[in-house]
Amino acid sequence: MKKSFMLVFFLLIGLGAAACGGDGGGGNAPPSDPAELKSFHLAGLCTGTIIEAAADYDASGSGLHKIALYNQNSFDGDIYDIMFPSQTDIPEAWTTAVDQPFSDIELVGCLARTETTLVDTCEGYEIDDENRDGTVEIYDAVYELTIYAAKTGEVVGTETIETFMDECPSFVMFSIGPGEDLVEERYGLPDDQLVNLVESYVNP
Repeated sequence: MKKSFMLVFFLLIGLGAAACGGDGGGGNAPPSDPAELKSFHLAGLCTGTIIEAAADYDASGSGLHKIALYNQNSFDGDIYDIMFPSQTDIPEAWTTAVDQPFSDIELVGCLARTETTLVDTCEGYEIDDENRDGTVEIYDAVYELTIYAAKTGEVVGTETIETFMDECPSFVMFSIGPGEDLVEERYGLPDDQLVNLVESYVNP
C-alpha cells in the first residue's frame, strides 16, 4: 500500500541558518569585546576566522572547557549552523545558551559530512493533491568533527564518525516548487555519538 503524506512547502531554505545565528563567518566580523560574542561569530572558526575575543583554552586546566558545536549547512558548505543541546544530547552545562554571550566558550566543534554511500531508494510516497509520487534516497554517511581552540584557531582534535541508515522513513516532508523532482535525501546522523566524542575535550 502506498503511503500518503502531507504536502509541505519549503520556500525559505535559509531561514533555519538565520534563526540559529549560523553565519559561517560570511559577513559579521568578530567583536573585540567578549561580551558581544554571539553564536554566529564563533561559527566563523569553521571557515578559518580567528576569534581573538574568545575564551582561552588550556588543555591542562581544571574544570569544564565549554564547547559550541556547528553543523555544515546542507545547501551551502560555507555556512555552519549552531547545534542545540537538544540536537546532540550534550549536557547544557557543557555549552552556552544561544541567546547568551559566547564569551565562555573555549572550544568550537565543526561537523562536516565527508562521504556518502547510497543504501536504498524508497519509492511509493503519495503526495496529497499531486499526481506524482515522492522518492527517498537513504545514505550511510561519514562525518569529520574538527575541534578548534576558539581563541587561536588551533586544531586540538579530529574525530571520524560513521553513521548508517537501514530502513526507509515512514514520514517525509517533500520540497516542491519550480525545478523540484520530489526526491529527498536522508543521511545517517551522528548526533547520539557526539557526547562521547567531545567529553574528553570538554571534561577531561
